[in-house]
Amino acid sequence: MECLTFFTSIKHKLYPGYMMKLISATTIFISLICLSVSIYADEPATDLEIFAKRGKGVVTQEDFTARADMIPEEARKGTLRDQKRVNDLLQSLLITSQLVADAQEAGFDKEQVVINRMQLAANTELANAWLNHYVDSRSTADYEALAHENYLLNQKSIMSQPKVDVSHILISTKERPDADAKALADSISLRVVENPSAFDELVIEYSEDPSAASNKGKFRNVKKGDMVKPFEEAAFSMQQDEISAPVKTQYGYHIIRLDARIEPDQMPFEDVKERLIAIEREKHVERVRRDYLDSLNSIEIEMTEAQLLEMVRRQFGEEYINSQAPGNDSE
Repeated sequence: MECLTFFTSIKHKLYPGYMMKLISATTIFISLICLSVSIYADEPATDLEIFAKRGKGVVTQEDFTARADMIPEEARKGTLRDQKRVNDLLQSLLITSQLVADAQEAGFDKEQVVINRMQLAANTELANAWLNHYVDSRSTADYEALAHENYLLNQKSIMSQPKVDVSHILISTKERPDADAKALADSISLRVVENPSAFDELVIEYSEDPSAASNKGKFRNVKKGDMVKPFEEAAFSMQQDEISAPVKTQYGYHIIRLDARIEPDQMPFEDVKERLIAIEREKHVERVRRDYLDSLNSIEIEMTEAQLLEMVRRQFGEEYINSQAPGNDSE
């Protein structure tokens, strides 16, 4: 039922005047996505072949399947489970179908230049589809072995990020004026300077970080990107056991103590294996693609001077050809 509700919402957006109709292109799509074809087994096959209509535009199930097939396989299911993306795909297909219907009604599709462009577009799509098929059918290798070899050859570059262990006292500006928060943070900072060993007690007494009750203000293995920028910059610039002056962030004022600095270290292969395998797979796929295209580009082009001249004539006209004839000084 969750899947049914999700995709029915698309129908309501596209067909607000027909929300009470049980049979529509969208509910047919629900049957495909939810694998509930049996629910609609009594419907005529001709109805099931249509996904959606709007005005003169018609999107068939095959149209939508062809468009969905253009989405990379690893992202396809996620896309088709996303209401907004499915709606965007369908809207695009409907607009195209409506424009095509208007063009055909006007006889525009019979003009030779349009026919030629449609054929070129079809050839381009076929070429791209074939290239992807060719690459996919030949993109097999022992990616894990390649990844491990890469790991052994580049161990110095496969290092963990530098990290720090920190403790902090937060004086929040959420429910007090900034000036009051800063004044309180400054007074606590002075107490810490006078007696650094009191830091942990002051965390319990004053910190307004919601997590302080459980972690006592301590954060372990903090890497760059884990904290807000001002906090991060202060923490990573400090020395062991140093305590900062109050640092302002959007949360308030932080008094930070650097408890430990964790230097980068060689990462175990298991920790980076999936990332390295993905890199090797991408490199192999690109290598297959490049080699195939290079093999095609290496074939000599056959073209006569007469054929070249005919292209120039068609693109620039006879007058241009005559202007370029020997003895003619005109540009």
